[in-house]
Amino acid sequence: MAHRLTALFLTGLALVAGPVASYAQEIMGQPQQVQQPVRRLPYAQVAVVDIPTILQQATSMRTIQQQLDVQKEQLQRDVAQQQEALRGAEQELARLRQTVSVEEFDRKRTEFETQVSATGRALQERTRRLDIAFNQARNSVINTLDQVIAEVAKETGATLVISRQFIVYQAGGAGDITAEVLERLNSRLPQVPVTVPPPTQ
Repeated sequence: MAHRLTALFLTGLALVAGPVASYAQEIMGQPQQVQQPVRRLPYAQVAVVDIPTILQQATSMRTIQQQLDVQKEQLQRDVAQQQEALRGAEQELARLRQTVSVEEFDRKRTEFETQVSATGRALQERTRRLDIAFNQARNSVINTLDQVIAEVAKETGATLVISRQFIVYQAGGAGDITAEVLERLNSRLPQVPVTVPPPTQ
């Protein structure tokens, strides 16, 4: 009886071990997959710059604002004169209502309305040209600022520059290049002329 149980056990073991051994042979026979090393990016050397402060304190931006203020003051004086002329024309139109024919009055009123529309369009056009002049001058400063930031970053070994307004936490003034960038920008671009483009035809 014991010999019979032993034979059955060995037979079952062979049935189990056979597929396992066969599978092991298949695995051993296949080439092993070579695991690629994980590619890690190098640590960035971060510099911080306060761009809004630079644009506020840059001498070039101040000269732009001064020139723009002069242009706006002249525009306000011209608008005041035009408004005064339109008020006079309106009063004259009201006076003519009682002294001229209906046809003549309608003609004068049409002329007045045309004058008002032309004055409004001229004001819009002049304001548009002032905006263009300001944006062109400001873009000149920003382009130079970008160049200066890139130069200072390269000299200090920074590989990433972040504007301070996007930083949640910063330990002290580590990596802050604002003062150096502002000083170099003022030296390279002390002033920028504001050139108002001519009226469109």
